[in-house]
Amino acid sequence: MSLPDDAALEAAGAVIGDISIVRHDIFDTSLPEEDAPVFRAANALHRRTREPVVRRLLLVETGAVYSRRLLDETQRLLRAQNYLREAKVTPVRFADGRVDLLVETWDAWTLNPGISGSRSGGASSFGFELEDSNLLGTGAELTLSHDSDSERDENALSYRNDHLFGRWNGLDAELRDNSDGRGWALALGQPFHALDTRRAWGFSMDRLAQSNSFYARGEEIAGYRQRNNDIEAWWGRSTGLRDGRVSRWQFGLREHQRDFLPARDPVLAGPVPADRHLVGPWIGFERIHDDWQERVNLDQIGSTEDVLLGLRWGARLGWADTALGGDRDALWFEADVSRGFRLPAESLLRVQAWLDGRLEQGAARDLALGGRARYYRPTGEKRLFYADLETVHGHALDLDGYRTLGGDNGLRGYPERWAGGEVFTRLSLEQRYYTDAYLWRIFRVGGAVFMDVGRTWGDDPLGAPNPGTLADVGFGLRLGNTRSAFARVVHVDLAFPLDGDPSLKRVELVIEARREF
Repeated sequence: MSLPDDAALEAAGAVIGDISIVRHDIFDTSLPEEDAPVFRAANALHRRTREPVVRRLLLVETGAVYSRRLLDETQRLLRAQNYLREAKVTPVRFADGRVDLLVETWDAWTLNPGISGSRSGGASSFGFELEDSNLLGTGAELTLSHDSDSERDENALSYRNDHLFGRWNGLDAELRDNSDGRGWALALGQPFHALDTRRAWGFSMDRLAQSNSFYARGEEIAGYRQRNNDIEAWWGRSTGLRDGRVSRWQFGLREHQRDFLPARDPVLAGPVPADRHLVGPWIGFERIHDDWQERVNLDQIGSTEDVLLGLRWGARLGWADTALGGDRDALWFEADVSRGFRLPAESLLRVQAWLDGRLEQGAARDLALGGRARYYRPTGEKRLFYADLETVHGHALDLDGYRTLGGDNGLRGYPERWAGGEVFTRLSLEQRYYTDAYLWRIFRVGGAVFMDVGRTWGDDPLGAPNPGTLADVGFGLRLGNTRSAFARVVHVDLAFPLDGDPSLKRVELVIEARREF
């Protein structure tokens, strides 16, 4: 019997029959270009994702009513796992009112025994790790790492398994031993993993001691020590997906503690932030409009990207009380909203905004309002114009909440933390190029020419002069790693600052691995 389309299957009230799962290796050695000893060895060394691991992620089951929406959401959920680089769910047979499904997944390389490094904003980082984000094909992640950058040396051991205690009851644990302190974190919970999930819960604890610094023109000029103590427990309930919308309520209790001490090094003596200890209950709400789009060649090269276009907004409102052990009475709040817009000529606009802060004794404290807009416009078969505008406005900020702008957050021609203040705005423009080149069947090749403009306003924590408007231009190479579970895009950029500051290098070399183009 021929296979009807999705609308016909849903109208006929078809139910799901057999669900077959095909798990593909990292490399397809049936292709002449991938039939090589090195690719066969990679497949042999890699433990393919186990079938039960794939099956527990499915949102459809035998006997359920056929729904194209659930098939699409299942594909998105599978692709969201970093150990899978692609996934498809396809109806393959229809007879006697039952439709059989084929689930195909393509594994990514998940073992990372090696050395990593990057150079951005005039600062270099170095590290080595033994990491497997699909341990023995189970979907669990185990990492032992050492990282060294301008801030600190960090040794970490972490383990994560989202399904350790059941289908969606997971554990995330980490131990940290840093050059400037130690810490550990533990989280247990069951998330809202799908749009129609009705219940969720979570419990987390985080302890961390470290040193932080104030910077001026990229140079460390003062510092302080910080101790974090965070505990949170929450429970959530949802009515599920109704008329294309999801509403979720959350209720929780949180302890948020920050203790600050002077730097041990007297050379770095400077201002120390005031301690904070907030304890109390909170309530949250989230609403999502189910509207997604699959795209290729936006922030990746040659990979399927799932873009949420529907309106999504959420808010949390909490009360901290001295009667519960805190150091103040305060009303704290967090809110965020995002939306995507389909525009003519296959263009796309994605916007988001967020707000957080506290009310203490009738006055706003540590208030921050931020927004970001990203615009994508195809300019040819393999070309795309991209614009990224980001701004953050602060008011009555805690001393540890001031913003910096530099090579670490978008100004590629400048050192990290080049300028500081209460407000910053940055605009980046790129002409992106996507090619058909596929180096060693691992890296898809792209490139970009770009310009970055930005500046900060308001007080600097240590009164450093404001350098005014900053700008750079440059060009770079992009290597999209289509076979790995780790950072998907390698950036190699040359950026040229334009403000004429004699203390700057004429050209800044930026080498880093990122999740996006």
